[in-house]
Amino acid sequence: MVSEKTIHELIEKNSDVSVTITLPTHKKGEESKQDPIRFKNLLSEAAEKINEINSKNGFADNLLKNARQLLDKPLFWSHLDKGLAVYISTDRFDIYKLPYEIEEQVFVNNHFMITPLLPMTSMDGSFSVLAVSRQNIRLLRCTRNEVQDITPADIPLSVEDYLEIDPEKQLQFHSGSRGQKAVYFGHGANDEDKLIIVESFYREIENEITKVLKLNDDPLILTGLTENIATYKKVNSYNRTLDEVVKRNPDELKDKELKDKGWEIIQKFFLGDMYKSLENLKKATNDKVSNNLAEIVEATVMGKSQTIFISKGEKKWGFYDEENHTVQYSTNPNGKDVELLNWLSITAFKTGSKVYMLPKEEMPIRSTVAAEYRF
Repeated sequence: MVSEKTIHELIEKNSDVSVTITLPTHKKGEESKQDPIRFKNLLSEAAEKINEINSKNGFADNLLKNARQLLDKPLFWSHLDKGLAVYISTDRFDIYKLPYEIEEQVFVNNHFMITPLLPMTSMDGSFSVLAVSRQNIRLLRCTRNEVQDITPADIPLSVEDYLEIDPEKQLQFHSGSRGQKAVYFGHGANDEDKLIIVESFYREIENEITKVLKLNDDPLILTGLTENIATYKKVNSYNRTLDEVVKRNPDELKDKELKDKGWEIIQKFFLGDMYKSLENLKKATNDKVSNNLAEIVEATVMGKSQTIFISKGEKKWGFYDEENHTVQYSTNPNGKDVELLNWLSITAFKTGSKVYMLPKEEMPIRSTVAAEYRF
């Protein structure tokens, strides 16, 4: 999940020419082969818009140099998710692979388009669940509604597989003879022997599991029996592992059930403030909430807004007239117009408000935008 720190960095590090490129992408199939072609077209569009702001010879080419180099990296295009967001300025080049579909667009202004990332801070961010088992290790990448098995292909999935691959492992921990699987599973192995072998098994697979986790940088939730989780934690080096765990035998749960258990923890740790604000919006009196964009923009500029909810996929163009403290809307955006929901989000972060993006059907007060005020 993208953190608020990431959003603040994008807000603070923009420049006179800040480029945002987003496009839907595909994990496989014929459509995935078109992704770099479409990205190349978007880069051409970006170059045209950059030249309208700064026509200095070679400026656009130099600014887009790192992005164009992606076109020559087939491995990059073979490891995408459902969406891609690229942020480019004179001192910044950031790429975000998104686990949800996104609009194809190019935005060039003196600030970035941060709204494509906002679902990652609220409802549509990704997380991982590791089924810490002795019989069936599973690493799952999840969103609220989807789950994908991303278990490394070349690791043993059980203690039995681990011992079968290298029978010498048994001799390291027990005096049994070569190849005796009964040392682990039978009466000849005491609890201490078993735990030593289990720890060795987890240590063997942890490195590959952590490599996969670092590719996505998702928070990790461990699911398993208490003894197994405690053993895995001893060898675990992934620094985004949550302290709270799911104390269930994962062998008894399907992938979707593991995802649902993980989502409950994600809601509590990452989205607790959001759900509290949603409840407050339901209970608040009329003067403490609003679903009028112009009112919310003015209140946010004044530092009055506490929490803002924006409907996913919506756009409103225009600009804020600072002199008259009014919002001017535009049906045909020109050079001075901005995407107002994005501009509102940036202003909200700058003034200390929380900003969340929800699917339209889950928006409070059934609107494009809603806000809870501090006073």
